[in-house]
Amino acid sequence: MAKENVKNTIDKMDKPIPIWVILVIPFYAGALFSVILFPIAKDWGWLEAWLYIIVFAINIGVSYFIINKKNPRVIRNRMKVKKEGLTSLTKRSAGSDKFIMPILSVGFIGALILPAFDHRYGWSSTPFMVKMIGLVVSNAGMVLMDIAMLQNAFASKLLDINKGQTLIDTGLYSHVRHPLYSGASLMILALPIALGSWWGVLPAVIGVLSLALRIRFEEEMLINGMDGYQDYQARVKYKLIPGIY
Repeated sequence: MAKENVKNTIDKMDKPIPIWVILVIPFYAGALFSVILFPIAKDWGWLEAWLYIIVFAINIGVSYFIINKKNPRVIRNRMKVKKEGLTSLTKRSAGSDKFIMPILSVGFIGALILPAFDHRYGWSSTPFMVKMIGLVVSNAGMVLMDIAMLQNAFASKLLDINKGQTLIDTGLYSHVRHPLYSGASLMILALPIALGSWWGVLPAVIGVLSLALRIRFEEEMLINGMDGYQDYQARVKYKLIPGIY
């Protein structure tokens, strides 16, 4: 009976999520961004914000459709809100989420809110071409995140080691140990630039620094809870940027 329950759990985790859920995600993200950006900016005709929201929604819609077909387990893992695989050796490191995630949230939300105020009051001026470069770089970061999720079914939002989790050292993970964070860093840093605000880069930097801090605790957790991780660190020396960091 126990073996049968495990099999059913595995089958469920690998089963694609209903298509209507995947279709709702980009509309939900677009609506959330709209509720944050336009009322604060007091300008529903803000072109750069519309471009960012539309491109973001297309990106997340297409990528999640593909990921849901090829690696649905990672989407289900990223939807989890409860940690299930912690042990006495990994619990302390994973507990860092309690203070790191709020800092990360402040950085990301600040990277949205400050550009809205900046647009409203005209604090900074950014050439249109620079904004478009920011839009491209931000979405390139999202693409990196998408590829990392395709290659790693256990790329959860939570610091946790799930039952059956294995070490991934191929694809992007053969170049840097945390490619998902590499993509997230690009996305967050370029977001305020895409919206035409240099002030918004300040909270974005806070968000990226919180990711760098999270890596320290995540690697401590993985060393204590995953076989072969120290050898992987020796083989793949860089955390986020090949040849640099």
